[in-house]
Amino acid sequence: MNPLVFISHSSEDRGVAGKVCEALERRGLGCWLASRDISPGENFQEAIVKAIRTVRAMVLVFTGNANNSNEIKKEIALASQNRLVVIPLRLEDVLPNDAFLYELSTRQWIDAFDDWERALSRLAEQIGEIAGEQPAVPAVEQNRRSAARPQRGRIAWLAAAVVALVVAGGLAYGIGRPAAPTVALSAPSAAIPAVAPVRDIAGKWISGPLANPYDKNQTSVLRFEFEQSGETLFGTVSEKSEFGGAIKGIQGGQVKGDAVGFYTQGMTTTGSGEQPYKENYHGTLKGAEIEFVRQNDVASGGLPQKFTAKRE
Repeated sequence: MNPLVFISHSSEDRGVAGKVCEALERRGLGCWLASRDISPGENFQEAIVKAIRTVRAMVLVFTGNANNSNEIKKEIALASQNRLVVIPLRLEDVLPNDAFLYELSTRQWIDAFDDWERALSRLAEQIGEIAGEQPAVPAVEQNRRSAARPQRGRIAWLAAAVVALVVAGGLAYGIGRPAAPTVALSAPSAAIPAVAPVRDIAGKWISGPLANPYDKNQTSVLRFEFEQSGETLFGTVSEKSEFGGAIKGIQGGQVKGDAVGFYTQGMTTTGSGEQPYKENYHGTLKGAEIEFVRQNDVASGGLPQKFTAKRE
């Protein structure tokens, strides 16, 4: 099986990286894994460079260990040089540090710490799209589908038997009765529900001055750089005020009809130290504008902010 995927991971995460490799290869997607595919005596750095040049995608097994790995930063840089698609697979709910945030801010993250099987299926589908190959269905899924077929067959057989009994009963009831006058009935036309088109919001958007809900004298401006694939939304959000600025990657982004939703992640300082938090964005497309409500999930705050964004 020729490798399509380079699996980048911290040496401390060798075991879980092997499980990711195994899950992808069960789906027919060959992987390159340093701990398995570098032969004894082979030059480690040269083998990695060669592998990155020959695969079609890179999966970053992202954990707290990976977040502090200088070797992974080199592999990500090599992937960028070779125009390789990098798919971050988060196995722990940790935020990327500044170096990783810069490289991965426009990537669509896949979280595997909530639902492993669903995350790996989504990962395999994404790799298959990149490589132009259809991932195979794992044996467990095939068994589940096969088990469902006999049941559907029995249901169809029972339905046919019921129809036959109804027809036979109707014939018996109709024997000896005068024929009823024939009335021509027109078949009702089935209403086909209209499918709402996917709205394209890709590009640069900007908000007006946004007042700080905790200090009305402070304002900031938000800039959005949206990238879109179907209903999936990704990109960056940058916020600039008189005190500085920050840029964050969009996660969990979706566009459904006129509704836009995503979140970003950040860090806040509390009495117990730094704590991660999410900023949730819920928007509605209205003409050439998006009306947003932004609210964070900080336990001590979370005041909603309403604002409008326009194309820049």
